[in-house]
Amino acid sequence: MAKSPVEVWLWLLLVMQPYNSKTVEILAQCGGDATVASRMIRDGEFPFLSEKEKLRAKEVRMSSIRPILELCRQNDIRIVTLDDDEYPELLRSIADPPILLFVAGTLDGLRERPAVAAVGARNISEYGVLAAQAVIAPLARTGVSIVSGVAVGADAAAHRAVLSVGGYTAGVLGCGIMVNYPAENALLKREIVNSGGALISELLPDTKTFARYFHMRNRIISGLCHGTLVIEAGGHSGSLLTANHAASQNRDVFCIPPHDIMSARYEGVAPLIRDGATCVFAYTDILAQLMQSYSGRELFRKMLDDNNGGSAVTVPQKERKDGASESQEQPVKPKKAVLGEELFSALEPNDAAVLKLISEKPATADELVEKSDLDFSAISEALTDLELLGHISREMDGIYSVSVS
Repeated sequence: MAKSPVEVWLWLLLVMQPYNSKTVEILAQCGGDATVASRMIRDGEFPFLSEKEKLRAKEVRMSSIRPILELCRQNDIRIVTLDDDEYPELLRSIADPPILLFVAGTLDGLRERPAVAAVGARNISEYGVLAAQAVIAPLARTGVSIVSGVAVGADAAAHRAVLSVGGYTAGVLGCGIMVNYPAENALLKREIVNSGGALISELLPDTKTFARYFHMRNRIISGLCHGTLVIEAGGHSGSLLTANHAASQNRDVFCIPPHDIMSARYEGVAPLIRDGATCVFAYTDILAQLMQSYSGRELFRKMLDDNNGGSAVTVPQKERKDGASESQEQPVKPKKAVLGEELFSALEPNDAAVLKLISEKPATADELVEKSDLDFSAISEALTDLELLGHISREMDGIYSVSVS
């Protein structure tokens, strides 16, 4: 099937409007061919269209589309359609994907690497900001992409945590890319694009904010990612909508544990945890969950091949009902490590110190804290680095040992 011109996709967007389930249904009936779909809409072959949709099908012409293309060209905004290879595969697979995306920046960080959404309250607490930095910064440092909504509060904290370590982050907007909202995050949006990240919207570049647009964009935030982390959420937080989208899209849901179970800030977090969301005490909790899935393992393998000369990933195992252990798929075995001065000198100081302790005697993370001068966060980060590099492996009882022949 030949790709449809971007003008055809814009015609569909203008006629059917964003977040219209009928558009996805029509495209499905037309084999995904936007040209065929637009022709059939113009010919009145879909009786379920509303009168407004039928009227727009008669009125929208190239004279309506050319100004949009020119506006995008003048402001370095690209249009990525469902036809394009650049369109993120995870988003393409959800039930109601946007038929096109307006993009400032690059989507490279959402291709062939793990991605996690980070969302939370606008009036985030100091604890929430510190927790976001402690979890998201090291997660981004490993190469995981972070997606959020560029709102004030938790979203901004998540984006800034990524930027602080030079990672990839994408912001999904509930308005057009050219609209300065929220005004206090104008600099942050520029920093995201300038850092090699992206701003994304399914709305025309000059579309003003409207309440339902933010609900619409939440499915995109979760849809771009393998899992969604909720930092803080009250009982009516929009973050819960994103978490619900993630669950319905069969993606993982993670939560920062409440700092105060009596606080209204966490009324939305408690039900998520009761329903099975993974509590996150360190970024390694997210990595372990992502690496359980076949797709997650393959992504980590490719990421490490690109960044570390081909080191493989050690995949956490799950326990069978009979007490034995098995991987969800055939385990990916780490490469054998050869312990020598050359290896230790090539590692980060903390990584080398932890590897030396493990080489002397297999140990749990808590035992390594006791034996070293490092805190738990530093130990967790070193263990993840060493595990991803294939130098150590973790058993079901939580004991780490050196991977040697």
